[in-house]
This record gives sequence, structure tokens and C-alpha cells, in this order.
Amino acid sequence: MSARAPKAPKWDRPEEFDHALVIGCADARRADALREHLARIPGRQRIHLLGSYPRFRVSIADGATELAAKITPTVMAAAIDLALPRTDALEVIQDLRRRRPDVALLAFTGSGPASQAIAAVMAGADFLHESQPEGDLQSFERALELAIDRRRLTRVVEQSESAAATARTRLDQLSGELARSLPGFRPPQAPEDVLPFREAARRYLLASARLFEGDAKGLADRLGVSYFALRRLFARYDIPLPTQRRASRKR
Repeated sequence: MSARAPKAPKWDRPEEFDHALVIGCADARRADALREHLARIPGRQRIHLLGSYPRFRVSIADGATELAAKITPTVMAAAIDLALPRTDALEVIQDLRRRRPDVALLAFTGSGPASQAIAAVMAGADFLHESQPEGDLQSFERALELAIDRRRLTRVVEQSESAAATARTRLDQLSGELARSLPGFRPPQAPEDVLPFREAARRYLLASARLFEGDAKGLADRLGVSYFALRRLFARYDIPLPTQRRASRKR
């Protein structure tokens, strides 16, 4: 006589969950076993606020049409049996990935060919689980977690790249505005075009010294600093004061 599966714990907040999950499965017995197992997994994200609660809220679908209908905006994970009846499961995965790029997709199957696993990933699955006849509930749970983690990290990268592209477009627009406000000025176009601060400050002071040749006090007044502060500033960047340069020429 087989041992009974342990009962689901009594949750402090049974209505709460970390992930709403839809399982599309061709085998009703297997679907029920997966749901019972996943229902015993404790939540993680808000345990310090809620106490104990289930990690997954699980819905079962026995076909592609029902599966698609159950992927509501609150659903963030789906496990899809590649043997779903009356449909091409790869097309289901491809359609879900197109419509919901944020949903973690786990494809699972029996001992299928390697090409099937590759096709599932190419269609948009985040992970693939190869089912075993018995005792594979733990490995299914781990595969589901890996699919969720992979989708989360993929979205971080996609959103960062999207944000970077948006920022680059906006910077190009701002550079155009700057160029129109300063005729003849060409803003930096690449990171290597941007000078280090010390070199940029040194070039600015050299240009200022040429404009105010022989008139260090006039340059100090224009910059809004004292003559002695100007001397310290030029000494810091190893630049001779305009008066010193003119005096050296007279000698």
C-alpha cells in the first residue's frame, strides 16, 4: 500500500500567493499530483508580513483553448505539457511568449527527443522538464523555479536594454537641441569623446589665459574669484599666469 501524500499545511493567509500558475497537462492524474505538491510549498516573498501562505495558486487546463483563457493578467507562470491533446504545444508556447513576454513558461514532457526540447526553448520556453514515471515532483518544482528565475532575469535585461535605448534616443535629441543653441559646437558622440574633468578644466584655463593675456586680474574678475585664488588655481593645473607668460617674453 502506497504512503499517502502529506496534507497541505494550514496557512495563516491561504488566499495569498507569490505566483499564479496555470498547468496545461494531458494527464489528469499527473495534473492533480502536481497541484497537490505545489500547494504544500510555502510562500517566500512576504513571509515577514503575512506569516505562512502558499507559494503558488494553481489552475489546471486540459487543452490549449482552456490554457489560453486562464492566462489572465495576474498569471505570471505557466507549465505546458508538450503532449497536450488536439493542439501543437509549441505553437501554444510561441503564442504565449508573443502575447505575454513577462510570463515564465516551463515546457514538460516524457522521454521526448532532444529536438523537441530545443524546439520548445526556441519557441519561447524558459526551461524544459523531462518527466519521469514516478517520484519526479521535486524535480518538476525545481524546473519551475528555474523557469521563473530565468524569466525574471531575462526581463531585467530586456527592460534595461529598452531603457538604455530610450535614453540614447533622448540624448540624441538633447544633443541636437544643444547644437542648435550653440552654432559650431559638436557635443560628444561617444564615451571616449568625453574628456576627464582635469583635462577639460586645464584646457579651459589655457584658453582663458590666451584670451586674457597680460591681464590676470581681469581674468580673475571675469571668473568671479580673487587674484590669489586664480594663482592657486593655475598652479594646481601647472599653467603659468598670463602676466608671468608676458613677463618671460620681455626677458
